[in-house]
Amino acid sequence: MVKSLTYWDILKNIKSKKIDKLYLFTQEELFLKRQVEELLKAEVVDTASIDFNYNVFYAEDATVDEVLDTIKTNPFLGERRLVILKNVEKYSAYEKKLIAFLKNPALKTVFVMETTKKTTDKFVKKITPYATVVEFVSLKGPALNKWIADYALGKGKRISFEGIAILLEKVGNELDTIINALNKLLLYAGDNMIISEMDIESLIKKTRQDTRFTFLNALMNKQTSKALEMANELSRNGKHAADLIGLINWQMKRIESVKALAGDGYSKDRMAKELNMTPYVFNIVHKQSALFSSREIQRGFELLLLSDVSIKQGLKSPGLTLETLIVQLCTNK
Repeated sequence: MVKSLTYWDILKNIKSKKIDKLYLFTQEELFLKRQVEELLKAEVVDTASIDFNYNVFYAEDATVDEVLDTIKTNPFLGERRLVILKNVEKYSAYEKKLIAFLKNPALKTVFVMETTKKTTDKFVKKITPYATVVEFVSLKGPALNKWIADYALGKGKRISFEGIAILLEKVGNELDTIINALNKLLLYAGDNMIISEMDIESLIKKTRQDTRFTFLNALMNKQTSKALEMANELSRNGKHAADLIGLINWQMKRIESVKALAGDGYSKDRMAKELNMTPYVFNIVHKQSALFSSREIQRGFELLLLSDVSIKQGLKSPGLTLETLIVQLCTNK
């Protein structure tokens, strides 16, 4: 059985300059993956050669030959190249070609394969023996509290556990949302070394409009124009259509879970505990679940699958596929 590293393990390895040639980043926590990828980029690629030696590919947009040719190309004006391939599971049809390369990788390239799948996935399981596997699971409980405290400390500030609890109550446990709130708190705190509970209470209630949260909220409330506007803004800020489709799928699964537990007669408190959601987040998802019938949820998953296939097979551009999906979900009956 392949031993997997955690987020904390790979942070420690990068800090000690222990960089492997092949990585497989698995599971659903996209924010932590992006953070580690940025740390790898800073460690592997010289600043002056980033334009030449740093490449990011999406499996649905690039051929396997294009990716492998780039990996095999010697770095230019630098010692190493970093290549990141997102959604590697979409190369399952090219399993033999990919594994043949992984058995004899390029010596001067650090290659990161990324997937939201778990290591139990049929294709992912076949490539795990050839790479250092890192599992990026959503941070919860003490691990999430530690991450928030460490982030603030890294910026020269301290935040109490009471303050962290208030922050999570207000913005939920999604890292994109948390980081936006923390950055605003850091600016607001100024020269003060402590982010106080009062700071959080006074500032965060005024600035809780995270773009990703706003996008999902608009979509699940079937506000077509608002959802399209937010999707375009996210795209301009570097969010790929495939990532947003994955985000929608994740939210639909949460809505499905809430609806199922409600149907089983669970109380709201018990549902929130069962699904590991803060009361703030649960109330939002619970309200959204009331807007979808079971048939609409099932149809929503069918539309998500069709959109994924459309992007994978190049039937429509990723942007147009996402816009079509948003309209379909908002008018889903």
